[in-house]
Amino acid sequence: MSVHRSHSGNHHHTTAMTSGSNNNNTPNGDSPMQSMLPQQQQQMQDAAFVQSISYVREFSRQAAAYHVLKSEESRLHLQRSIALLSTKVPTHCYAAGPGGNLELAKFFVDLHALMSALDGDSDSETLWTCVTLLQHCSRNLEARADIVQKYCFVPLLSYLLKRTTRPERCQRLLLLLQDLTYGISIQWEEPYLVVLLEHLVDVVHSVPDSDGDANASDVDNSQAQLALSILVNLCYKNFVVLFLFLRSVNISSFSRRIQHYGLLAYKMLIILSEDVHCLEPRELHTFLRTAFAGMEDCLKQWHVPQLRHIVDFLLDAQCHAGLQRAMLSHTHFCDDIERLLNQIEARHHMDDSNEDTRKQQQLCMQLIFQLISHILQLSADNEIISLDAITPRLYELLCDWLESDLCGVAAIELLTSLLRLGKRASVAQLIAREPTNVVKLIQSAERADTKAAHVTAILRLLLTLLGSGKTEKLVLSKISESYFDKILAAPLSLLPQMLCSQTLAQSEVEKSIFGLLLLINFAGIAKKAYWDKCCALLELPQLQYALARAMLSGNEQLVTAALQIAQFEHFPKAAVAKFVASIGSKASSSPPPSEQAEQWRNLSAILKSHRTFIDKELAQRVNALVDSIGDTLRRNELHLAPVSQVIELYSHRIESLNCAAHNMQQRLEQASVQLSHSTQLTNVQNAELQQFQAKNFELLISQERLQTQCKDLKAQAAQLKANLSDLLKRWSETSEQLQANERRLSVKQSEIAGLQRDCEELRQNLSAKSDELCKLEALSKDNSTRIEKLKKTVLAYEQDIKDKLRTIEERTNDLAKTHKALEEQREARKKSEDLVSVLETQLQEKKEQIENLEMEQKETEDLRKTIMSLMESKKPKRKA
Repeated sequence: MSVHRSHSGNHHHTTAMTSGSNNNNTPNGDSPMQSMLPQQQQQMQDAAFVQSISYVREFSRQAAAYHVLKSEESRLHLQRSIALLSTKVPTHCYAAGPGGNLELAKFFVDLHALMSALDGDSDSETLWTCVTLLQHCSRNLEARADIVQKYCFVPLLSYLLKRTTRPERCQRLLLLLQDLTYGISIQWEEPYLVVLLEHLVDVVHSVPDSDGDANASDVDNSQAQLALSILVNLCYKNFVVLFLFLRSVNISSFSRRIQHYGLLAYKMLIILSEDVHCLEPRELHTFLRTAFAGMEDCLKQWHVPQLRHIVDFLLDAQCHAGLQRAMLSHTHFCDDIERLLNQIEARHHMDDSNEDTRKQQQLCMQLIFQLISHILQLSADNEIISLDAITPRLYELLCDWLESDLCGVAAIELLTSLLRLGKRASVAQLIAREPTNVVKLIQSAERADTKAAHVTAILRLLLTLLGSGKTEKLVLSKISESYFDKILAAPLSLLPQMLCSQTLAQSEVEKSIFGLLLLINFAGIAKKAYWDKCCALLELPQLQYALARAMLSGNEQLVTAALQIAQFEHFPKAAVAKFVASIGSKASSSPPPSEQAEQWRNLSAILKSHRTFIDKELAQRVNALVDSIGDTLRRNELHLAPVSQVIELYSHRIESLNCAAHNMQQRLEQASVQLSHSTQLTNVQNAELQQFQAKNFELLISQERLQTQCKDLKAQAAQLKANLSDLLKRWSETSEQLQANERRLSVKQSEIAGLQRDCEELRQNLSAKSDELCKLEALSKDNSTRIEKLKKTVLAYEQDIKDKLRTIEERTNDLAKTHKALEEQREARKKSEDLVSVLETQLQEKKEQIENLEMEQKETEDLRKTIMSLMESKKPKRKA
């Protein structure tokens, strides 16, 4: 763990891996990269990758020169090249990517060879510069996996740790090994494990007990925590390492030694199972609280491997009865998750646009969503666990990640769990109130570029929404019949005669089955619109084949969906059964639980049957007895010859066995080294093969393109020949027509000369007539102008007369209205005067009534005061 806390909160340590992960942040939380266009970012990344390859090639040249020369100058050049790789090359450039990269493969092999050559001198500065470079490379998740799995750096670092004496360098190696061993998978008893486990146990035991020595060195204590963390990483889900550890350690003494290390101690004791050390419920609850605190620390740095380690530990709690009981009775999940949400919000505002950081952020969110989904599953039929208080906040967070590439599926599955397991249908109400996010998901599911796993999660969400009365109409209104054609496009595109187990990916099978189940649910609600379509689709052999694949998939959720589809009235049972029988063992089923998983579940039984692996004290006693007999033999104090001969024989036999064991250990180490070299060579050859295949593919494409161009050119040449022959034929025909036209042209030219003379005479006549016409037009124009002016004057007079007549009529009407209004006002004035006189009379009467009432009120008040005074006088006085 890169951050460890004991239950007292005194132990805290942070790895150096993420020390530079946020160096690109500006004070406002924005990176300069955020203002760039995606195309510019891609160009910068390509330029950085090209530059990094040049640095890698320079390192390979310097390393080769150093292996040959071994001079101080070559060492300095090599060290400078390594320093440039660890400072100038970004971490994402060390990720080979899905297609592999030959240059990076050779680089890691050269780096491993160089560190192996320098391993004899643990004080070499060049060696520790290589360790710094390895730390820099491991900050990228893909490069970290390659360093551990493909290029086998962990054994090399383990032997280096054994030979290193300086505390600060031991600290660096322990930190690096801790980061590299998160989630490590070890399938066999590799030779370095014995050396590494013994050294790590010695580091843990080298710290004095805190009860006996309160002044223990902080450095030693920190190294002991790191050593214990590496032991946890190595033993977790690696049963080969666990049994090797049990054979080489006195478990009772080790358990007592680590008890004050808090979270790490709890993890180690949980791995060792309840038969080795039984934790109290209080300690397990403390472990859960400290585990969530560790997750908070991981979210501060987006530390994916450590967070995955903690989350996997909690998800595997069902394999440990005590931890499972503690989780089922834990009452603080709501508070713990709320603190995680607070940390996510605080960290989200500080993010930069670094590609590695964004990827790590999404992977962390995926792990958190998976953990919350697991806790929701625990809350089913459990009144102790409840996340209702933070459900609205969870929904708000999920809405930001539903369309993410890496954590979108986990976010949608968590939203489905909230809908299915949440109380009071609060999430359904939120979706019904603001359905925009669900509508976007519905639209993304029908796009061809959406991943099949993402579509499957969306379909399961829609099935859950369809079962809720608050969101049923939303789903029905946003999905049409053509929607299902797009969902089922993959199986429907198969040819019925080509159906086999290799033609349809398992992810497409899941997508098709849940899409078909959604359609059948639609048919149950809107029978007229979808019933015939369901019947028609189920008759298609492609979907019958997909149903058979689902039946044999081994996926519980997928089989359940297929059985729900089988309840449809017109389900083709015979056809699907035929496909199931034909597929048989070739079905793309998920593998049965692995032997490692079975061992994890049955760890208690395994430990009971391997008691001899646990007790190291017995082995120590036997060794002491053998040493005692050997000393007796060397002192010649054995008086009985037969017994001495037997002892001598057994001593010789033990020595031969020890020699054989030593030789076997050496051969095993040599085989391990050879295996590491073979693994590295295999990865280099795989990279070369991938590069060759890529180039071969490009050549094939180029060849096909050239062949196509050649065919096109041949067709064009043939077409040009045909066109040329047609043109020659047309040219001969055109020549004959041209000669005939020339003859006709000479005749026409003589006719044109006569017509031109006639035309000149007509032009002269036309000019004379035009002059006369111009004079007549000028006279006509003057007459027209005078007529127009007279017409305008007459119209103006007529309009003026009409306006004056209209004004006289309006004035007459206004006068009549004024006389009428005057009469009405006179009558109204008379009525008002009568009303005023009546109101004055009434006002006088009211004044008199008010005066009478005031007099009565005054008399009543006087009477009240008199009565009160009488009552006061008659009240008995209190005695002093």
